[in-house]
Amino acid sequence: MSAAQSLAYHLRWRSRAVTPGAHRGTLSGPGHDFERSVPLAGNRDARRLDLRASLRDPSERVWVRLFRQQATVPVVVLADVSRSMDYRGVTHRRALMASLAEALAEAAWRIGDPFSLIACDEAPRRELALPPCRSSSGARAAIARLRIFEPQGRSNAGLLKAAALLPQRRSLVFLLTDAHMPLDRLAKVLGSLCRHDVVPVLLGDSRERHASARWGIARLQDMESGAERLLLLRPALARAFDDADDARRHALRRTCMKHGRPPLFVDDRIDATLFNRYFFHT
Repeated sequence: MSAAQSLAYHLRWRSRAVTPGAHRGTLSGPGHDFERSVPLAGNRDARRLDLRASLRDPSERVWVRLFRQQATVPVVVLADVSRSMDYRGVTHRRALMASLAEALAEAAWRIGDPFSLIACDEAPRRELALPPCRSSSGARAAIARLRIFEPQGRSNAGLLKAAALLPQRRSLVFLLTDAHMPLDRLAKVLGSLCRHDVVPVLLGDSRERHASARWGIARLQDMESGAERLLLLRPALARAFDDADDARRHALRRTCMKHGRPPLFVDDRIDATLFNRYFFHT
């Protein structure tokens, strides 16, 4: 099994769904999550007999145990498909995003959760959208379209309109982006998704993050606008770039923490161990 195929997630809250699934739910029903004991007269299911509670009852009533039913949760990948996501460094960022989306879809299929995909640049891209489904073939087709999509949008402002496209029921939303946007826009995007549990997955690249410390001339291009600039590379500039990147990551962390979860940084490749550990620490 590859690293991407071993991704797993879990909820820190109870799902209100009525469909049986793999997550803790709020409804009473068959399951292993003990809720409370009640008299048998009000719940005639002797299979759940609670001997200890029955022996303690001075009225000699027979008690049974009630359990909560496990439930499903909608899993949504909200993908940034603006031009900056087409960056090619150690890896191709758009290909990394598509691989991560596919791994999340497989994780949802394994436990029976519905999976959907929403992609945005300057606006939501209808041709890339996948409504909630449990069909592996449908999800694979949507991710295949995502892999071959050629980004054209100059910004990811369409993420601000994504909230209206999400399921009404509280969902687990994976925001896949490189976060190349103003911090106030990121805050607005996260704020618009406050009804859901949002996991900000920030895709980075070590070649993009760290400038060369060797002397030389470099041509830099803004992936969004296409603007170019010549720079004289030198050790002092490399240190300044590294400091700026550290400051940016701290700012991104503060912004995400204000809206519920810290960011999950994915640099160069998918690390299943770090991904799965994230859910045990947040």
